[in-house]
Amino acid sequence: MGFEKVNTIGEFAHFLSKNAESISREIVKYSVSKIEITLPQELIDKSIDTNAEFLHFLGNTLSFSNEEVEPRFIEWLIKQETPEDAQYIEELSSLIKPYAETRQLLIRILSRLCIDHRLTTEEIITVTSRLSYLLDLSITETILKRERITKEREERQNQKITELSSPIIPIQNGMAVLPIIGDVDVEKSEFIMNRVIPKVTELKIECVIIDFSATANIDSEIAARIFTIYDVLRLLGINAVFTGIRTELVSRIINSGINFSSIKTYATLQQALQDIR
Repeated sequence: MGFEKVNTIGEFAHFLSKNAESISREIVKYSVSKIEITLPQELIDKSIDTNAEFLHFLGNTLSFSNEEVEPRFIEWLIKQETPEDAQYIEELSSLIKPYAETRQLLIRILSRLCIDHRLTTEEIITVTSRLSYLLDLSITETILKRERITKEREERQNQKITELSSPIIPIQNGMAVLPIIGDVDVEKSEFIMNRVIPKVTELKIECVIIDFSATANIDSEIAARIFTIYDVLRLLGINAVFTGIRTELVSRIINSGINFSSIKTYATLQQALQDIR
C-alpha cells in the first residue's frame, strides 16, 4: 500500500489509528455482503465509525493486560449503544452468522499489516491475540444484550397480561367486579394488592364481586393469596363476595381442606348482582 515501514508495536498502534477508517471500510463492506438482512445506510456508516473507533481502541491498549483492558472495553461498548440498536439485536442470528469469516478477515488484514511493518513474531501474536480477545468480549456482550432486551420485553408482556387478567370494573351503586383470569400467582396477587385495591378505594367502591369464572384451579397456595386479598378489602371496610366457582372447583376446594364458608359466595355474577341490589 506504500505505507511507511515501522518497527515497534507502539508505532504500529499509531499506524492503526491513522488508517483506522480505511481498514474499517474494508471490513464493513465485507461483513455487509455476508448479512442476509438489509441494513440502512446510516447503520452501515455507524458501523464504519464504530469499527474505526475499535481499531483506535485496539491500538491504544496493546500495552495493557487483558484484566486491565476488559472493563475499559465493556465501557467503550456501552458508549457505542443507541436506542435504535435494539431492533437489529432481534436479528442476532443473521448478524452473527458471518462473524467467524469477518473475524478471520480482520486477523488476516492486521497480520498482513504487521508483517508489512516488520513486527516481530511475538509482537504479531500480541496484536492478533488482543484482537481475538476483544472480539470475543464483543460477541459475548452482544448476546448478553439480546438476553437483557428479551427479558425486559417478557417482563413488560407479563405485566400487561397481569393487568388484563385482573382488572377492576366499576358497575353500579358503589359496586365493582374483579374478574380473576387464570391462577392467582405471586405477580398477580401483588398487582391486585398494589394496584387494584388502591384503585378500589380511589373509586370509593363499597362492594367488590370477585369472579372466578375464568379460573382453572384453586389450590391451598392460591387460596391463601385470595384470603389475603379478601382480608385487606375487609379491613378497608369494603365488602367482598365470590362468584363463579364452578362445580369441579368446589370438589377440589373441599378435598383440599380449603374453607370458604366465611365468605359469601354465588354461583354466578348475575345472582350476586340480584341479591346485592
